[in-house]
Amino acid sequence: MPDAESLPRKSPERIGRYQVVERIGRGAMGLVYRARDESMNREVALKILTADIEDDPDIRARFHREAEAAARLSHPNIITIYDVGEDGDRFFIVMELLRGSILKDYLKQPEGARLERKLDLMAQLCTGIGAAHRASVYHRDIKPGNIFVRDDGILKILDFGVARIASSSMTASGFIVGTPDYMSPEQAKGWEIDQRSDIFSLGGVFYFMLTGRKPFPATDLPTLFHQIQSDEAPAPLGPLGIDVPPALTALIMKALSKKRETRYQTCQEMLADLENVRYQYALEARRAILAAITTPAAVPGAVPAAAPASVESTATDETVDFVPSAVSFNTDDTVALSPPTWLRRVTDRIDSAISGVFTRLGRSSVPVRTKQTGMHKR
Repeated sequence: MPDAESLPRKSPERIGRYQVVERIGRGAMGLVYRARDESMNREVALKILTADIEDDPDIRARFHREAEAAARLSHPNIITIYDVGEDGDRFFIVMELLRGSILKDYLKQPEGARLERKLDLMAQLCTGIGAAHRASVYHRDIKPGNIFVRDDGILKILDFGVARIASSSMTASGFIVGTPDYMSPEQAKGWEIDQRSDIFSLGGVFYFMLTGRKPFPATDLPTLFHQIQSDEAPAPLGPLGIDVPPALTALIMKALSKKRETRYQTCQEMLADLENVRYQYALEARRAILAAITTPAAVPGAVPAAAPASVESTATDETVDFVPSAVSFNTDDTVALSPPTWLRRVTDRIDSAISGVFTRLGRSSVPVRTKQTGMHKR
């Protein structure tokens, strides 16, 4: 079968029961078309594999086995596979049609450049890959090109199963799939892999999301494989001018450990640390907002509040030690200010800022003051 570059740009009229509409993309293993499933009356993405697999019965069997395993994965962060099959000498996979951007393009947009949005995407990525691992399915080719962000902000992981098919004897016959830039050391050595190989790749993708660079920036394959397999670590984020929470840097470097035993052992472990980073980042953002709005100098003409009565501190990493009497918290986590002159001046800005931070995280953590003691409870 000809490779993807040599195929004509003109779309085939029909593949099985699918009416092809237009070509919308090309991957390492095939061409992708927008098509219509006439039996279900819906638009789909139809990938026609261009690998020469029809002459090898073992690979044909692997193709169906792996594609069917991928089709059984049902998760909001994994692309849905509707059908797999053959049409003459053409093998195809039918998937949900996505509208949005590949990850690397999404990160160039103003929304995608924000750290809190990147943290959300990282969490979605961990969740989706973790669900696949619990079903004993490993991706093997996690990279920015296999991650899609829909217009509604939902992340979708692409090409489950296809990478595993390609890692079979097709690679031995010279068929190169994708890029090894995010490949784990054990995969580069040809060793048996498990979920920790995908975790290494997740660390590499996180590194790319924060820096815009690959973790191992070699210009040729021999050098790249040496960097991946040796003790050489990716460039630290700090010297690159990337301002991220230290805990997030530590998380990425742990995922990128060359030894499987010192990486995260499961995506659940990695996700737990990631959620802590998101939580602490939100706390810092809230403290910065509170510091800005509770400073008398921030409101022209405001009279400084009297010093509060001495109260034993109950501050922790999750509470604010002191809130001036002019500021209180409603039960819906919005800020109530008095006297009314403060409210007229700053409520619109502050309510939207605080609500935005915590709505995106899906949690409420603003402390509430008791009337009797002025102390804080959660």
